[in-house]
Amino acid sequence: MIMNTTLQAVLDRIKRKIDEDRLDDNIGLSERVLSVFSGSLVLGMSIKTLWKRPITGCAGIAVGGAMLYRGITGHSSMKKVMDKITDEENVTVVEHRYFVK
Repeated sequence: MIMNTTLQAVLDRIKRKIDEDRLDDNIGLSERVLSVFSGSLVLGMSIKTLWKRPITGCAGIAVGGAMLYRGITGHSSMKKVMDKITDEENVTVVEHRYFVK
């Protein structure tokens, strides 16, 4: 019984932290789900290969952890920087459509 209450308290604390971090979220739900899935996959594969190839494993753990963090918190610093760059400059996107019969 004590284990259940402790586990519930930990889960509540994690949920509260995630909700607090989501105040500054700048990625959508589909990106978050994809980041969590792919980050978990990269992290798991990197842990598996850590003893065979330590440098590659450590790099994979860093990348997978960053992707997992991005997906859980919903915040991407890189996307925030890119949004600032595109907001400051006038970017014109020209779309060309070609129709072939």
